[in-house]
Amino acid sequence: IEHLQLSTTYHFYAHHPHLSDGKQLHHSKRTSSSEIEIMPTENTTDTNLCSSANGAHILFATDEWFAAAENLLNPYPPTFVPDLYCEQGKVMDGWETRRKRMAGHDWCIIQLGSSGDVDCSTKEAAAYFLNSILVDTAYFTGNQAPRISIEAIKLERPYGSSNNDYFFNWMPGAVSRIVRGGGIRGTGETESSIQAASDACKKLGQWITVLPTTPLKPGYEESRHHFFTISNEISELLQEMGGVTHLKLNYFPDGGVARLKVFGKKLPIIADSSSQDIIMPITNPSTGPNIHPHSSTSPSNQLPSSLPYPHPEISSDVRGGIGIACSNKHYGVPSNLLRPTLGKDMGDGWETARHPNRPLIVRKDPVTGLQETPLMDWSTLKLGLGGASEEGISRIIVDTRHFKGNFPESVRIDGCCANPAFVTDDEVCASADTVYDSSHVSKVEWFPLLNRVALTADAEHEFLRENGLIENGRRAVTHIRVSIFPDGGQAGCGSMPLLQWEMAEAIYEPFWNYGWDDDKTVKGII
Repeated sequence: IEHLQLSTTYHFYAHHPHLSDGKQLHHSKRTSSSEIEIMPTENTTDTNLCSSANGAHILFATDEWFAAAENLLNPYPPTFVPDLYCEQGKVMDGWETRRKRMAGHDWCIIQLGSSGDVDCSTKEAAAYFLNSILVDTAYFTGNQAPRISIEAIKLERPYGSSNNDYFFNWMPGAVSRIVRGGGIRGTGETESSIQAASDACKKLGQWITVLPTTPLKPGYEESRHHFFTISNEISELLQEMGGVTHLKLNYFPDGGVARLKVFGKKLPIIADSSSQDIIMPITNPSTGPNIHPHSSTSPSNQLPSSLPYPHPEISSDVRGGIGIACSNKHYGVPSNLLRPTLGKDMGDGWETARHPNRPLIVRKDPVTGLQETPLMDWSTLKLGLGGASEEGISRIIVDTRHFKGNFPESVRIDGCCANPAFVTDDEVCASADTVYDSSHVSKVEWFPLLNRVALTADAEHEFLRENGLIENGRRAVTHIRVSIFPDGGQAGCGSMPLLQWEMAEAIYEPFWNYGWDDDKTVKGII
């Protein structure tokens, strides 16, 4: 929440963690929506990186005698109650320290945030570019900090770390502070704890001064707002650093500020090739398919389905491909697999229900690396253009676009060649249900095209006959059966659909020369 649009007096009550004990809080005057925290020079397209609503946190503060530092990050306008006092003194809505009687000055550490921004592909905490700063001393009319400065730094993930704990636990006591909900009014850190926090800051390296020591005016309406633009020189330094993650706000020597807003944008994160996301359990193996994640496509790394290919895609419904049977269609139907466009979401794919009889503990075969399970779902698809001729299938693309937490663990694909003069689609479907039953006698012969192979999330998997990945690649095929283990979902793909069956030769008439049976084509489409 950056700006709260209100047109009448509004109220906060006693459960506010950093303000009062049992009294109603309110503004001293009626506030219109046009007056709330909007400066004429603000770039409102930037994000307030110091807002608790956007995931910012206070990790440390030297002193919080009159008011806790978390108030600086409050996304709402400051409040003031003239007669509200507590044991420590006047209740103020901001961060206010006691009058300094020991050596040094007061300071706090702020972890920046933009809705808890973490890059999904790397799990790396985001870094930010800063454009401007707004310091508000509202209602601090005789107790504002007379001068402040702001420093910034970027934390780098430690070598070997696989999580973002470092983002917090580099500062002693930061995790317990966040867990308990912030600082506690009426408290201050000891000299030894301040020294430990100072040492932790120094260990990070050189901090960049983004706002030099600057005087602040009292918090009257006409003087409360202090707006600063980051200089070009500092902007260049921040770019070289790759952005910043934490700020250090310095009071010289003590006092209070109501709100701190730092406006900026998230910088793109360069993926660490050594990191591996939990939703991407496999990468391009030397003996497996070419894997093209949707999250990393670019002009230089286009999806194979979007590139020209010498052979037509005969599974597409544009060329007559249809879904004719399946074991389960709880969340989607197999005909979705044959659409000629990229799926807009998981609803554009074929997804089955979770198997109720799945094992209590998943185990993997130590040799194949695949799950030890007989459970699977299947769908039978009829290829368009009469199917592939005796020249066979040259390429298969399996796409798991949008399926990140529910993609199939693995897939197997079988094919058959059913002469429509002697075998109906109903007979093909009946035989497909017994592909793995060697005791079943059928006039439809099924043969493997892809042996069971692992899949990954949100990616196109390209299997090429020239790489030896397609079995029986020189046989005619009219129907295919897709078996997914143990369950899950698949989606449409690029300018080609999920299952892209590329013929070795472009044959645009059914090679059986029997033509299309309109009733068969429409009947039973799923």
